[in-house]
Amino acid sequence: MKNKINKQQLILEFVSVVFAVILALVLNGWRESSALNANLVKVEKSILKEVQRNDSLIRQSHTYRGDLLQKLYSNQNLLLAVSISDLDFDVNNNSKLVDFFKTALLFGQKEYHTVQVVQEGGDRVLILDNSVFDLKLEAGTLQVLGLGNVELKIPDLNNQSWDLAKATGTITEMDIALVEKLGTVNALIETYLKTSESAVQLVYSGAQKGLMPVLEDLYNLESKIMKANSQLLEELD
Repeated sequence: MKNKINKQQLILEFVSVVFAVILALVLNGWRESSALNANLVKVEKSILKEVQRNDSLIRQSHTYRGDLLQKLYSNQNLLLAVSISDLDFDVNNNSKLVDFFKTALLFGQKEYHTVQVVQEGGDRVLILDNSVFDLKLEAGTLQVLGLGNVELKIPDLNNQSWDLAKATGTITEMDIALVEKLGTVNALIETYLKTSESAVQLVYSGAQKGLMPVLEDLYNLESKIMKANSQLLEELD
């Protein structure tokens, strides 16, 4: 009889231990799931805030860059304007113009090995090393027009949401469509930032060659980012 009672107690204790272990595992899983869901909500809010901010900045940049490219395409980018009345020489004298541009510091303190003013039919061009600019006399003003003195106005974009989603593990809980769209935006911004670095180097070097294609690349990337942002914002709604 005593042995029978001991067996019943052992079985009861075993069942109690198993139940306690299972309950602990369930509670632990619930806590982890609850914490992950809470993190998911926070991360998605962070993504939404970042995308909205980036979208506003990129749209402003896109408008500015479109206007800049239009000026460059139509050769209306004004680099220098000097009133003829402020000059003590005849602006129709090309050799005098050469002397002027040798000291005009058109692009800051940069010195040029070659400075020429060349007549091309009824037009004149200014040659500074390998760069060529148009010279115009308009309304009593000597104007230099062309590709140069470009203000890039690169937007200060944030690109942390992708890394945050991966670091918190919430990326595994996100809808696959959201992950794909977030990944697309992340990749486009990474490319945009690298292209911006190339543009900055070209501007500081004073080189004309290669600058227009980079400006066009930035403009096209901005268009793609705006489209990708719109799709991502729709997914976050």
